[in-house]
Amino acid sequence: MNAILPIGARPLPNVSGEDRKEAARNGLFRLLRSLLRERLLVMEAVAEQPGEYRLDSPAGRLLLSGARFNRLGALSDFKQLSWQPLDDAEDAEGAEGLEEPLTALRRVLELRGDSADPAWQRIAAELDNGLRNEALTLAWRRRQDAEIRRQCQADGIDNLLAWARRDGGNGSIRLEQWAAVGHPYHPGCKTKLGLSLDEVWRYAPEFAARVPLALIAVHRSLAKLSRMIDGLDYRAWFARHYPAWFQQWQGQLPDHDDYLPLPVHPWQLEHDLPQRFADELAAGLIRLTDARFAAAPTLSFRTLAPAEARQAPYIKLPVAAQMTSSVRNLSSPSVENAARISAVLQDIFGQRPDIATALRCQWDELGLHLQVDSESRDDARYLAVLFRRNPCRLLADDEQAVVVAALFVPSPLSGQPLLIELMRQAGVGNAGQARDWFRRYCDLLFAGVLQLYLDYGIALEAHQQNLMAVLDADGQPRGFINRDVGGVCIHRSSLAEQGWPIAFSAASTLVDSRAEARVNISHAVMQSHLGELIELLDGQFGLNAEQLWRDLAGLLDGYLERFGVRHGDSARQQEQQAFFDAPWPGTAFIRMRLQDQSQQAVCEPIPNPLKKALMDHDD
Repeated sequence: MNAILPIGARPLPNVSGEDRKEAARNGLFRLLRSLLRERLLVMEAVAEQPGEYRLDSPAGRLLLSGARFNRLGALSDFKQLSWQPLDDAEDAEGAEGLEEPLTALRRVLELRGDSADPAWQRIAAELDNGLRNEALTLAWRRRQDAEIRRQCQADGIDNLLAWARRDGGNGSIRLEQWAAVGHPYHPGCKTKLGLSLDEVWRYAPEFAARVPLALIAVHRSLAKLSRMIDGLDYRAWFARHYPAWFQQWQGQLPDHDDYLPLPVHPWQLEHDLPQRFADELAAGLIRLTDARFAAAPTLSFRTLAPAEARQAPYIKLPVAAQMTSSVRNLSSPSVENAARISAVLQDIFGQRPDIATALRCQWDELGLHLQVDSESRDDARYLAVLFRRNPCRLLADDEQAVVVAALFVPSPLSGQPLLIELMRQAGVGNAGQARDWFRRYCDLLFAGVLQLYLDYGIALEAHQQNLMAVLDADGQPRGFINRDVGGVCIHRSSLAEQGWPIAFSAASTLVDSRAEARVNISHAVMQSHLGELIELLDGQFGLNAEQLWRDLAGLLDGYLERFGVRHGDSARQQEQQAFFDAPWPGTAFIRMRLQDQSQQAVCEPIPNPLKKALMDHDD
């Protein structure tokens, strides 16, 4: 259902020179944006030439021209980056245009004196791998968008939501795979170290892949379950949701009663499992079968949707390869905590209809991991699973869920970002109507995500990949679906004070200060979600970004005022100061990679756009 072209032995798209050039330009932009924002590259503005920045060193001069920055202090566009050797520093004709990220990084490292640093060399390798994969993505997208236009013309369809729903099934995953263009500003957004180009083509979401998940058998003595519902029979649950897959598996194991079924990604089955779990395989504690199940990867490479069923749960798996910044394992604490966090959220929603009306959740209903770790072994994270509720079960017949990341991607039908196409579909035609639409969108987001943080200390990582906007048939916002609690940050004492002193497994998601939890709201919600939407809307429908920030400030202030009534003025003032006065913490992607980690957020302060918008208005 998800592939534009038939699945099978699909030939790799032909990557053109234009594809490579566009991939290089995209990669250079993301690299520059991160280097500048994280102050790893500090350039001086040339006063007499607006938009031009310069960095001089004994080695030469780096020039950035036509640069524009958004209200979050991030590079939003540039014309050219060039390098002038020392002898030619005053001769513009001697400048070398830097057109791709690896060459630019090499020059930056010369200026910094870091050329031999292994950490930077690791980053260079990640950029190189991502560049190759992005060029393949661009080649495929040209072909895919042309096919979408052909299909829509043949079927009389004039909008992308209708295309996603045109033949039934899960329209959300179709839109999601279409929108898998990569993280908007992570320098290694297409990095997939450990995968060949053919494996990227076969398994990555951007290529409308169907992935044949394997089903292995794990002896009961090795398995540990985590359930939202105590006492749930795992085998019966699995057989009910994946009947054909379970029957295949059961038919190949005469002694199947001693084992539990465990899905495995085919890459993991081929490249990691045989070596890492050789002893368990030899002892018969892990057994392989030929049972397979067709699944469609979401924006998260290792979280997959059933290719045919609208009801069966999504499946999250470990893949011991580096995607973007980190090796995508699934730790035992993550598996154990996911169902517990889901159960807590379900309880809260039962008590807070105002939150439940605005926010729905793909509960992590069930998880399984192995009990194999010891002081000398840490392998359980590479063979585990989480089963996540299918979002189709959360939607009314007249609703469609759209992953927020898709709102930024140009539609092949209108040529405009999908957000603009959707707003026009909703009847938006002028600035007043657009402000009303966006205010409703923000109000629903705050009613769900912000209130969970304010009242319970639960800060969901509600960025573009983790949140789906729920729209009615006319394109009006109805709410949101949160689909992953893996990146949640919980202020334990706030949650305990509200009646949930849960004994979670020790994990980095549990924190002892509200400031640590608030980083999730500031970065994921205010910056990478709402802030980027405001930048996208600036100039559309006659809108002005400063006005949208002021509208957002008014909404936020209202929620903080009600929070103060419930929790006291001192608590309100603390949140007010953090959201409206202090610089915001911005995630520093490259600094995290220099530390060779991605779990603990590394932050660089950025200008507070709410403060600036309100100050400018007062002036």
